[in-house]
Amino acid sequence: MLRTTTTGTISGVLCSRRQGIQTLSSWLEASHLLVTPTFSSSQRFASTTRRSVPLPLEREFPSLPRYLKRQITKDNSAKPGQSQPPRYRSTTPVRSTTPASSGSKTLPVFRSKHYDPLKETTPKAELKLLEPHVLSERLKKLSSEGKIDEAVFMLKNAPLDAQNTPVWNTMIWEAMKAHRYSLAYQLYIDLKRRGFSPTTRTYQTMFNGLSKIEDWTTHTKQLQNASSLYEGYQKHVASVKRHNPDDPNLTSDALAAYIRILGNAGKYQAAFDVYYAMDKDGPLAPNRFVYTAMFKATQSALGDTTEGRVKVAQDARLLWSQMMRAAKRNPELAPDSHVVVSAITALSGGNEMDHQLAFKIVEEYYGLVLDQQVSRPGHFPLAGESLIVILRLCNASKNYLTVPQFYQQIRRRAEANGGVSILDRGHMEEILRADLALGEPGMGYHALQTLEWMIRQEIAGPNGPKIRPSLSTYSLVAQACWQSADSNSIKRAFELMTGYHTHDFMDGSVADEPRKDKRQIGRSFPPNAEFISYMLRTAVASRNRADVRQALRIVSHIGYANILSARGDIQHETKKFVKRRGFIHQKFSESVVEAVTLLIQDKSKHIRPEELQTFIDLSKTARGESSSSNSKGEHRERRPRTATPPRSA
Repeated sequence: MLRTTTTGTISGVLCSRRQGIQTLSSWLEASHLLVTPTFSSSQRFASTTRRSVPLPLEREFPSLPRYLKRQITKDNSAKPGQSQPPRYRSTTPVRSTTPASSGSKTLPVFRSKHYDPLKETTPKAELKLLEPHVLSERLKKLSSEGKIDEAVFMLKNAPLDAQNTPVWNTMIWEAMKAHRYSLAYQLYIDLKRRGFSPTTRTYQTMFNGLSKIEDWTTHTKQLQNASSLYEGYQKHVASVKRHNPDDPNLTSDALAAYIRILGNAGKYQAAFDVYYAMDKDGPLAPNRFVYTAMFKATQSALGDTTEGRVKVAQDARLLWSQMMRAAKRNPELAPDSHVVVSAITALSGGNEMDHQLAFKIVEEYYGLVLDQQVSRPGHFPLAGESLIVILRLCNASKNYLTVPQFYQQIRRRAEANGGVSILDRGHMEEILRADLALGEPGMGYHALQTLEWMIRQEIAGPNGPKIRPSLSTYSLVAQACWQSADSNSIKRAFELMTGYHTHDFMDGSVADEPRKDKRQIGRSFPPNAEFISYMLRTAVASRNRADVRQALRIVSHIGYANILSARGDIQHETKKFVKRRGFIHQKFSESVVEAVTLLIQDKSKHIRPEELQTFIDLSKTARGESSSSNSKGEHRERRPRTATPPRSA
């Protein structure tokens, strides 16, 4: 009986305990399903998922014993319809009948008590590596801000996976653009020391950067570096040809830049040595860029070689014939406008045979024909750069009559082929120089007409400010007026240049304050010594005392010192300009003395004594300036023809 009672008691206890466990298990499962979504194979584990729940600050939720957790896991895994057993407990607290304290805040709950999210780092597999193109952009940005040294430091300390030859080429080019030529060459050396192989682009970048140097007398070390680069380029090309003769990196573009370096540095013979060392055919044969560089080298050597300009022009003629033969074999080598312009410039310094070839090239490629009124279509449309070279060829070859012929042909051409709109101040000044060389009667009036046409084209024509006359233009017009003894034309040119009304300086109408038109900036210039000198000499050459007095009144009103100090549009004075300025000042002083002397000898009644005394004082000032002038050089000038016999006012 006792055993039965004991057994029944034990069985009851076990049943009640089993029921309690099942009840607790059901309650936990229901609570878990309320706060936890249904699991799937694509969901992440709780160890990598952070859930925030409001927890009271003063206590922590209790956790079940480990053996109960295993029992719950076992019972849940036996249930059908659940694809994966729960591997973590809910991060949402169990609802409690006790109200939460007001001081609660959100705290994350994780599976491991030792897990600290603040110390979590991104796995290496998920890190985004620095790519070469990203590094290149960073280097460009730093370089554009002027931080070249910081960019070099970034490159040298970048991960090796982010470094390659194109990235180093980028840094070399940025150093070249900043005129850090020594740094660029040092980067080239470091590139090889770090195990990277220079490519054809590397050498082309180095040569292109060094070709920007204009004064090689201060960069002799860089010329040695360029020679070393050429040797390295030769070895690189030989290696590439040995391994893959059809490699697309086999190109002669880098040699074109090296030839430009030699031409700018005055190494004329070395440039031809490089040219003749090139392949006759294939990818390393001379191309358009090489021929353009060779013609520019001959152009730079026109006045630097011991053989003279004729020898250089003969070399240019030989280059042209070789290029035309190569173009017959390969149409891609047909000359473009840059090659043609360089060839014409080089041929302009030769003899008559060279000039004939140059004019033949002009007719074939630009359609300008000698001794014709109308041009014909050419291979290329005429542009401003090509036209200035053609006009200089005409003046250099002393074919002065060709200049007005070409000028009239251009004015009749269609704009698509290069018409009036391409004309600028440089072209018009070459036309004025040709008129001066021709020395035809009435050239002063024709020069004035050209000047007025330029002003009209600037205002109403398609040319715009590029055809606006400058001080050099007015000086050429004044020189033409002086050689033709045309006082009226030079006075009109003076009005166009300064805005003064010359009528206010004439006898009988001298104004206390001469009128002066107000113009926009750049449309008028202060009279300088060169123009006033031509004006005085034109008045003396015309033998018209009234014109002489009018010119001296202009000098007296403006001021002798102001005329000498006028610079006009000159921004930077070269040594040649300073030397020429001394000659101009001397001629101006002599012109003032000559004009005053003519009035003193005339003893005309049309001049007041006080005005004559003013002119005498002006002559004394000019004599002192002329005697103190340091200019000893004599410049040959064409003496003007006398328009009329001497006559009194």
